[in-house]
Amino acid sequence: MMQKGADKSSEEWKSSTKRETLLGMEQELRNLLETALPDQKESTKKELSGFRDLFSRFLRAKTTIEWKKIQPLPDNAIISYKELKLHDPSKDLVTDRLSKLVVVKLNGGLGTSMGCKGPKSAISVRNDLTFLDLTLQQIQNMNRTYDVNVPLVLMNSFNTDEDTKKLLRKYKNVQVDVHSFCQSKYPRIFKESLMPIVKNVADSDHDE
Repeated sequence: MMQKGADKSSEEWKSSTKRETLLGMEQELRNLLETALPDQKESTKKELSGFRDLFSRFLRAKTTIEWKKIQPLPDNAIISYKELKLHDPSKDLVTDRLSKLVVVKLNGGLGTSMGCKGPKSAISVRNDLTFLDLTLQQIQNMNRTYDVNVPLVLMNSFNTDEDTKKLLRKYKNVQVDVHSFCQSKYPRIFKESLMPIVKNVADSDHDE
């Protein structure tokens, strides 16, 4: 009986601290929203609301791992490449499959650690060609070979969105439809307090 009482008391304590943590986060997010520019108020409010929901789920999540439920993969789960039954598909079949394909690239990181001031995709890697050059070359070659229109979608971040839009201007004659969108901007939090590191939505808490 003593153990059950202690367990119940412990759970009540955890539940209480989680409620207080969520209330504290909600206040911090309201403070952050107040720092947003007037024309960014609505979009910032939407992003912070999404972060609040995600943070709430994080607080409710179980932090323990049920190791008994983790089992090794069965012997037939991994197939050796040599055992794959390969065949040469017809061009019509390849075209049909490619007509349903979209290439999505994560494009949110800066290349500061690699000596680049802009997006990592703008770094020259071979014959003065950038990552983005090579990606578009590959997709264009595929589009021409199979007479398809596989598009490229770039997932930008607030760090790379503007620079990427400028970079894309030089690819107007490339036979690839390029689309991009800016991912949500969520604040990082301190490990100890679980509160946001930044105090202003215009601030960045990291170099990358």
